[in-house]
Amino acid sequence: MNFVLIGCGNMGSAIVRGAVTSGVLKGHDLICIDTDSERANGLAIELGAGGGTKISEPSTEPTCYLMADKPDKIEEVVLALPKLESKDVVVSVAAGVTYDALLAVAGDAKVVRTMPNTPSMVGEGATALFSKTEIPSQVVEIFESIGLVIQLDRESLFDAVTGLSGSGPAYIFVAIEALADGGVQMGLNRQVALQLATQTVMGAAKLAKDSGDHPGQLKDNVASPGGATIAALSVLERGGFRSLLIDAVKASADKSRGMG
Repeated sequence: MNFVLIGCGNMGSAIVRGAVTSGVLKGHDLICIDTDSERANGLAIELGAGGGTKISEPSTEPTCYLMADKPDKIEEVVLALPKLESKDVVVSVAAGVTYDALLAVAGDAKVVRTMPNTPSMVGEGATALFSKTEIPSQVVEIFESIGLVIQLDRESLFDAVTGLSGSGPAYIFVAIEALADGGVQMGLNRQVALQLATQTVMGAAKLAKDSGDHPGQLKDNVASPGGATIAALSVLERGGFRSLLIDAVKASADKSRGMG
């Protein structure tokens, strides 16, 4: 399958870099398209691909078109493509653009709606996929090259995905910043505090992912009776730490639903 990236910004570039680096995609099977020809050609040179600002000729091979442009540009971009056929796939990473909206402009091509998140840029993303037809295995593998992939059975779940993994990195960045501030307040210099906070969050996430233990059990493993950790956890409980995170996910999901 040939692969055409349309929109060479951070997310689109991260996806194809991961795919090429992992070997899922060969550079010579990739074309990078962007209204900024310098950006498209720079990424193309890096990955051994073709680059430019438009596609003029349809491919005789099955082609996956990854739409990584701004949501309000998707319809315009799809309609500017060569005639799409049943062998082709349109994959969108544009937030808020529904499956049916994509289908309406995709001709006979298959459609896959996705939602990756920003840690995809370092190969640790979380991506939700949805389609009403079978998703080609290479499309799944491309997103697996940048992190975890979850296939949804209902499109309506994208709002929940937005609230959790889409917006979630921002919640964690705030937590890292706050932890570092606490370290500075207690006497650490800023650089050391930020290093410790970042490593602590990264290490805790890896332990939660790899250990197989419930997060509650991992928390109990740290909190010894009458110790410093349980005293800190008591402060978090009084401040509504859990409820605030739950409410944040809900607020983001509700906003996403309204925007859709």
